[in-house]
Amino acid sequence: MKFRNAALALALLAVAPLASAGTANDSFKVSITIENSCTIAANDLDFGTRDTLEASIDAQSTVEVTCTGISPLSVAFDNGTGAGGTASARKLTNAGSTIDYVLAKDSARSELLGTGAGTIDAVSTGATQVFPVYGRVLANQNPKKIGRYLDTVTATVTF
Repeated sequence: MKFRNAALALALLAVAPLASAGTANDSFKVSITIENSCTIAANDLDFGTRDTLEASIDAQSTVEVTCTGISPLSVAFDNGTGAGGTASARKLTNAGSTIDYVLAKDSARSELLGTGAGTIDAVSTGATQVFPVYGRVLANQNPKKIGRYLDTVTATVTF
């Protein structure tokens, strides 16, 4: 009987279609989004100590921008905290007395920086970039009260 059951099982297997394994598939997307992150460091601009304002006085500083990615950036400057300051005549102040000056992105001081004026435009590189800022105290402002004159300008990077 065992032989007959085994033979029957073999016969059934021989005539039965073979069972096949099925397959199915699907695809999926892989992505990453890179964002840029930037910091800015504006270095002080000092026109030094002077005893006259008959001639223009030039000085230079830098703004450093460090970004993590590559994208367009723009560095803008406000007109400072001196009352009535504009891009073409910012105000260094000392107890009600003022000295006019400008900031520019070129050494000729013709491309002014400030609200309603120009910006420094570039493409971030993923490394620290140093941009010059050129200052000029305007000529023929004598006489002035002695003392230290100050202004605070805010530089903002947009990326």
